[in-house]
Amino acid sequence: MKEKILSFFNHKLVQLSARLFLGGVFIYASIDKIAYPKEFASIVTRYQILPEKLAIYFAFLLPWLELFLGIFLILGLFVRESAISLSFLVLIFMIAIAIRSLAGPIGNCGCFRITSSGTPQSIAFLIFRDILFLLCGLILALTNKAKKLPVSFLSR
Repeated sequence: MKEKILSFFNHKLVQLSARLFLGGVFIYASIDKIAYPKEFASIVTRYQILPEKLAIYFAFLLPWLELFLGIFLILGLFVRESAISLSFLVLIFMIAIAIRSLAGPIGNCGCFRITSSGTPQSIAFLIFRDILFLLCGLILALTNKAKKLPVSFLSR
């Protein structure tokens, strides 16, 4: 049974689907944040988890990290490392959303559309969605082996 599950997750189509899905999600998530850095910094600051200055730096760097890791996944580069990094980010997002929800309604979580003023998402939906992203990341992280650098590269 365990072998069947592993062979399913190792199948090229499953791997490609997980890479394209997760990579596409994070590229999409980065676009509005990159386009509107001040607005995104305001949302991150509103979470009141990080000191304001650190929240501003985090808000500037995070979308670029999401963009590059998403591109790496889509191109099939550093798959395991990118999947681990994105899974770690998703865990941080889940914790931040849970902490912020204790203070009341979240409003715009800052996850995808910064300029959107649509109806606030429920905490249950946000956590469920993040669990889906986390599962894709874990599938990729656990089924892709880390690549070692060639010895000749190390001797230069």
